[in-house]
Amino acid sequence: MSYNKLKSLVANVEAIETAMKIQVQGRQATAEEKEILSRYSGFGGIKEVLNIGTDKPIGGDMQEPIQRLQELINAYPHFTEPMRHNVIEGIKASVLTAFYTPKFLVDTVVRQIHATFSENGLKMRSFLEPSAGIGGFLPIAMSGTYDYAIEKDLISGMILSLLHENTLTRTAAFETIGEQGFEHTTFDVIASNIPFGNFRVFDAELWKKGGMYEQATKTIHNYFFVKAMELLNEGGLLAFITSRGIADTPGNKFVREYLVNHADLISAIRLPDMLFMQTSGIEVGSDLLIFQKHTHKTVLSQREQLFLQVGREKADAIGTMTEYANKLFTMPKTTLATGSRIVQNQYGKYVRKYQWQGNENAMSQYLAALLKLDFGRYFRKSLFTGNGQGSEHMQMSLFGNVAMKQVEKGKRAYTDGVEAWMKDGAMVLFEGQVGTIQYRKSSLYQEVAIDFVPVDEGKVNTDRAKDYFPIRKAYFELSIKEREEQKEDNGLRRELNARYDAFVAKWGCFHENDNKEFIMLDSLGVEVFTIEMQLGKDLVKSDIMREPVAFKKIDPNKRLTPIEALASSLNFYGRVDMDYLMQSTDSAEEEIIGDLKGEIFYNPAIGEWEHKGKFLSGNVIAKCKEIGSYLSELTDREKDWTETAVKALADVTPEAIPYEELDINMGERWIDTKLYADFATELFETETSVMYFDVNDTYIVRLQSYSPVAYNTYFVRNYDGGDLFVHALHDTVPEITKEIYRNGDKVRVPDEEAIQEAATKIQEAATKIQEIRDRFNRWLDRQPIEVRDELVRVYNERFNCYVRPHYDGSAQTFPQLSFEQFPYDSLYPSQKDAIWMIKQNGGGICWHEVGTGKTMIMCVAAYEMKRLGLAHKPLIIGLKANVHEIADTFRKAYPTAKVLYPGKDDFTPANRQEVFSKIKNNNWDCIILTHDQFAKIPQSEETMIDIFTEELADVERNLEFLEQSTMRYRSGKMQEGLEKRKQNLGAKLQELRMKINNRKDDAVDFHTMGIDHIFVDECHYQNFLIFLFDILNILKFSIFFI
Repeated sequence: MSYNKLKSLVANVEAIETAMKIQVQGRQATAEEKEILSRYSGFGGIKEVLNIGTDKPIGGDMQEPIQRLQELINAYPHFTEPMRHNVIEGIKASVLTAFYTPKFLVDTVVRQIHATFSENGLKMRSFLEPSAGIGGFLPIAMSGTYDYAIEKDLISGMILSLLHENTLTRTAAFETIGEQGFEHTTFDVIASNIPFGNFRVFDAELWKKGGMYEQATKTIHNYFFVKAMELLNEGGLLAFITSRGIADTPGNKFVREYLVNHADLISAIRLPDMLFMQTSGIEVGSDLLIFQKHTHKTVLSQREQLFLQVGREKADAIGTMTEYANKLFTMPKTTLATGSRIVQNQYGKYVRKYQWQGNENAMSQYLAALLKLDFGRYFRKSLFTGNGQGSEHMQMSLFGNVAMKQVEKGKRAYTDGVEAWMKDGAMVLFEGQVGTIQYRKSSLYQEVAIDFVPVDEGKVNTDRAKDYFPIRKAYFELSIKEREEQKEDNGLRRELNARYDAFVAKWGCFHENDNKEFIMLDSLGVEVFTIEMQLGKDLVKSDIMREPVAFKKIDPNKRLTPIEALASSLNFYGRVDMDYLMQSTDSAEEEIIGDLKGEIFYNPAIGEWEHKGKFLSGNVIAKCKEIGSYLSELTDREKDWTETAVKALADVTPEAIPYEELDINMGERWIDTKLYADFATELFETETSVMYFDVNDTYIVRLQSYSPVAYNTYFVRNYDGGDLFVHALHDTVPEITKEIYRNGDKVRVPDEEAIQEAATKIQEAATKIQEIRDRFNRWLDRQPIEVRDELVRVYNERFNCYVRPHYDGSAQTFPQLSFEQFPYDSLYPSQKDAIWMIKQNGGGICWHEVGTGKTMIMCVAAYEMKRLGLAHKPLIIGLKANVHEIADTFRKAYPTAKVLYPGKDDFTPANRQEVFSKIKNNNWDCIILTHDQFAKIPQSEETMIDIFTEELADVERNLEFLEQSTMRYRSGKMQEGLEKRKQNLGAKLQELRMKINNRKDDAVDFHTMGIDHIFVDECHYQNFLIFLFDILNILKFSIFFI
């Protein structure tokens, strides 16, 4: 029967309408409805559907069914708008890719597979059709078989589930099979008519394996073969109808090699070009390929060797060549055809076209004969029931066998476990080879892949590597455990020493006998190498081999005085650790508190003791109020401690500055607007209101009634007394402006001509403004003592409240700091004090002269904050000119530190994301960047939303204040400005939320990197005030400037 496009389209629309009706009613399909559903054949070859959703006309009889199709999609209530869009785009895309398999072909394959299982007494436990359409290959499943079907297309998937209610179906992509919750995760038989095309498939599992697995994900037909073979049980069958590209394309040889190396080729049959004319009305080249999984095969048959090869034929007498074709199909009984000839295809290329002269029944019988012959020769029952090993599984062939080439053990996926302390370039032993691991990241996947890269065998000794790896493991486990738990682990330390001693006895010290060269092949070797030190001519074990280096080990036999213990606690813990004080002095808590009276003070706000240098500094008035507020809630003992603390704060509070010494100017923002309103009321002889809006630093003045003083005495040109009062508050003079159009927008600019004409008036206004300001001070002096006392109180509590701390860093010892590569052996007192300041305050400003050691301050402070847990991931930012010096100083000072210092090439657009991922995914002791590099770090949408939301709340608060006030008619411009700002912020927030909703990957940004402390070098250079503003108002992190 010839193909009738209109009939197929009408049948498709009828099937879709029936399926939608059943789904809406929530029931199963009847037998009659299943008959309608089964006539669905997809839209392959029906190019008229490309006009759906466009203005292009659809002529003839095709218009009505296509219009009905559009109506059905639009009306179906279970489709969201994105789903509707996907359905329409899927229908259009299927025109050139969706060709349903003729039923007679499927039936022939089904009969052969059933016969094979029955004749060999095998049970088919599970079956999968991974690109099911409406389930054409599902009849392969036998009685008692668990059958599963996956179909990505929403329409086909809907019909599939209704036609096969006893089959577990999923409307999903094949690559998501691991997420579908199937009882079986591997299958005895996988069969389908698979999709083809240059479509990438996003499968993280195969991508992580790298090599040919990753390559297979780049085209969907290659992917289906590799993914299905991975899901197949040993001895299981893979039967796919596929485009000829798998067999013919030279670039797909890697897939053919994979298939014959992992399976026996049971049958390869080239199908006639006109096979799909009945279902799609189009000629398309296709093959039927059937494999039996054979993981441990050792030889390839001659026919499998031919399957790997492609060749070309002469198309004419002048030597024109055909396109490539697989050589296997030149052999007898490999084509379902009565003849073939070379023709030009629609692209003008010469290809061999295969024809079938005869009816469908004859074609079915011939295909059945070919399959019976192939299965009889090449199917092996023992593969299905055994494990695929041994010579008994060798595929017999009339053409003979050849030994398989041994796969070279080159770069490949690393599948062993990775220790938490390993990093890129770490040396490992994998599958009998020594090599390094490389982390591979792609913007397409959230996961990180790990590859194994063998090291040249001439550079390594496997036995030496086997003795080295346990040393490395013991070292990192000891180092990490003691750092995190702050507790000594003698067992791990003994193991480390034993492993090291055994290595030295066999191979010599790390510094000898090529050991250093070998260890440095390991990216972790630089750190491991330091467990051995060279002192002069002697080689000795480092401190970590004898004692903890990550924390201060308390010697139970050594007793410290309370003052010594306090200094030690501040040095090693960065705070007053009462447990440590009691242990190191062997004293009770009350004794220590008494002995350290005046040195430490109790802070009930945090429930801890603090050193006087930190406690009795900063805003002592606010601190005194806060701490005093806890008194009523405390126990007797804590109450006594707190009262002592409050008294100490009161004693150091600066002496209040009296009113007579205050230099108060009109417009000070700390003065209550009510005071300005009282002054204006007296000045203008009428009730006056004054309001202040912090969002744009603006005062508004409104007179409640007419005032001769405001409109006569203080009237100048177009400005009345209220206007001049505002200028007096802002300490400005009026500007004469005019409106002009610039780039299509209306803007205000100074009116130079008017300014010249009104120069006298402007001067008069300035004089009156100054008069208002002077009168305010005289008026203030006449106010009652209560008013002036309140001003004194507010001023002193706000400005005269700080006590500058004294930072004494002399007690610090700086564990792990090395002076081996410096011309001095200790830090300057000023450096120690600066570092102590940073540790105590979580930041600070060091404004030192050149040559006083600011770089070393940064490096040591960053490491100390990391060591003490005061910072998780510190970042140093410097200028291009000296950032290398900073990195060099850090590495010399802390040779074993984990420092990230990217070069300029690392911050190219191509490499930048990798650097960002390195920052995020590693626990760095310090990161060092230039100002320019730092500026390229993206900010997260979530952080921007927090910032804009906070700003929007300020704007809305001021708008509400304005709405509730009686001064609205005098603040039209402010009202308009605030509403415009609110509108802009709302738009930005909406845009950011859309970005978050549409985000398909986990892009690395500043928020996710974990950087929580920033050191900025040379902050006085360039436009650093702008840079500083961005950090403070966007990043909101503790910052140290230098």
